[in-house]
Amino acid sequence: MNISGVVVRTFPRNLQDVWQTLEQFEGVEVHGANEDGRLVVTVEKQGERDIADLLVHMQDVPGVLSASMVYHQFEDLGQQEAEQ
Repeated sequence: MNISGVVVRTFPRNLQDVWQTLEQFEGVEVHGANEDGRLVVTVEKQGERDIADLLVHMQDVPGVLSASMVYHQFEDLGQQEAEQ
């Protein structure tokens, strides 16, 4: 499982629309935002390519100025289960 932290920038007037659109994407959760239009988002996907594709898709959302990955972690869920 790949988990990434993403900062999405938008104009403050577009904040709610962008928030609602991003939360419709599978594996995406918006955790919060501030007044200047930055949203804190996490993405969980199986493959690294899936995360990259979703990041591009997020940048195509109307009102999004940028979407930047600021954190990435890979967790091997099969290995974790085997260790338990």
